[in-house]
Amino acid sequence: MAAVAIPTAPEPAQGIETTSDTTKAIRITSHGKMKLWVGYSLSFFEDLQEHKKIVFHTLPASMDYQGKLVEESGKQTTSSNKMSTLSLIPRLVSVVEIIKREFMKHLDSTKSARMLGLHQYNEIGHLETQGHPVEGETEAQRSESIIQALSGKSHPKQKQTPFMRITLSLEEQPGLVDAGATYQPPSRRKVSKSAKTRAKKRAKKEAALAEKQAANESDAE
Repeated sequence: MAAVAIPTAPEPAQGIETTSDTTKAIRITSHGKMKLWVGYSLSFFEDLQEHKKIVFHTLPASMDYQGKLVEESGKQTTSSNKMSTLSLIPRLVSVVEIIKREFMKHLDSTKSARMLGLHQYNEIGHLETQGHPVEGETEAQRSESIIQALSGKSHPKQKQTPFMRITLSLEEQPGLVDAGATYQPPSRRKVSKSAKTRAKKRAKKEAALAEKQAANESDAE
């Protein structure tokens, strides 16, 4: 992990969104650098804080990672952007697989006491179900389509543009499964019993040292 150079302030153009200290979101784009996304993610997970998670998605820039329209944008989804939400899915999957693999390598190289990799939750949706404005369709046209459907005179063609969202986390997220996401359990490291024991002792020692340092700093104040 140390070999990956991480910018101290990732550019918004790279699709990295700051949502909170424990939750980050990354919009996968055609021009973004996969190396930056991977490095940023590994750095974020490095301290192994259980509540941390990253949401990767292919939603357009006019929407946030939850699928909500960004108020200040006021933009419609163009035909090219709609195609991108679909065509970027393979790139999204590749980024996620690289992160999962490199995370496991990091656990091995640091002889971490953690035995599990990252939990993965997959969600597939459609832009049209997010209430997102579609280019070229006026309010009058949408109203006419609804009237025709209700009258039974015609069946307007349904346009659906898929997008994908994948959440990687250090702990299970049962709420995502309840909301319809599919779950992929983490990989488990294969280490000897003696190695497990040494890792646990080292983790316990580091925790005790950190606690002692915190106590000393508190006394100094």
